[in-house]
Amino acid sequence: MLTATLALSGCGGSSFADSVPALAQDQTPTDQVRTGVDGTGVDGTGVDGIAADSTRYLGGTQVAEYWVGLDGERICLVQSLRATQVLGSSCTDAEEFQRSGLAVTTTSGATSATGLLVPEGLDPADAAGDEEWVAVSDNLFAPAGEGEPTAPPG
Repeated sequence: MLTATLALSGCGGSSFADSVPALAQDQTPTDQVRTGVDGTGVDGTGVDGIAADSTRYLGGTQVAEYWVGLDGERICLVQSLRATQVLGSSCTDAEEFQRSGLAVTTTSGATSATGLLVPEGLDPADAAGDEEWVAVSDNLFAPAGEGEPTAPPG
C-alpha cells in the first residue's frame, strides 16, 4: 500500500533550487533513485514522471532513504523503504511547498515511513503540526520514532 500527501501543481526548477540547495548541485550516481522491487525507478522518465536527471539524494533513516526531484513544474519527494525497497513519491507546486512543505508516507506490509521536505527557512513544526521531527539532512525531516539519520549509500 502506498500513501502520498500534499500533491498539487505549478512553478519552475530554478525557484526550487533556491528553496532546496541540493537541487543546485551536480547529479552524482548516488543521486539517482534505485529501482524498487516492483520495477519502478530511473528509466529515463524517472519515478512517477519525475525527471531522472533532476533527482538528488537527501539522506536516510534506519527505515527509508529519500531523494528530491522535479516533475515539470512540481517538486517531488521520493522515498524508498529499506526493508522492502518499495518506492513512494509525492509532488507539489512551488506555492504550496513554500507554505506547507511536502510530505510522503509509504507503507509496505508492517513497514511504514514518513518524510517531510521543507524549504529553507520553514520550521518543520509549522509545516506538519504536532509531530516531533528530527533532521535527517538539510531540508529533510523524519518523525522522531523512525530512527537516526544514516550515512549515504556507498
